[in-house]
Amino acid sequence: MNRRRFIKLGAAGLLMAGGLGWLGRHFAKVDVVAGRSVVLPQHRPMLHALAEGLLDPALPATGRQEAIEVAVNAFIEATKTLAASAQAELGQLLNILENPVGRRLIADLGTNWEKATPAQVRAFLISFRDHPIPALQPGYHALHDLMMAGWYGQPGQWVDMGYPGPPFQIA
Repeated sequence: MNRRRFIKLGAAGLLMAGGLGWLGRHFAKVDVVAGRSVVLPQHRPMLHALAEGLLDPALPATGRQEAIEVAVNAFIEATKTLAASAQAELGQLLNILENPVGRRLIADLGTNWEKATPAQVRAFLISFRDHPIPALQPGYHALHDLMMAGWYGQPGQWVDMGYPGPPFQIA
């Protein structure tokens, strides 16, 4: 390797490290306010795709898009109950998955979430759940659990499950 090539590779490495550092700071910046969700408007298309992937068998045949919207809104409401540290981590995860680079590296999606097919989303969810890096698996569980809690916490879903509702209501 000659000196010129060595200098070019070194400069490229420095630019790459700087870019990754900037991306890390960008993703890490999540404003957490008590009683507000960390879900941003740009996260909604991703949440629509994830809701369809996670709730597919439970979604009605008619009014499917409306049911997905209800699930996304319930997910957002459920995020408001999380501790501040959990909200910050969820916000970072959503930022990474919404970003084209993170979407490509983590979700292996070359397209945006609006254009992702249900099969691509399901493949992402399975690979995220069973990821060989154990530190990434809690991300799947957070998305799954919040989506399920939001969906099945809706009184309208209880009838379909045969659940009569809680024995008492807290006023």
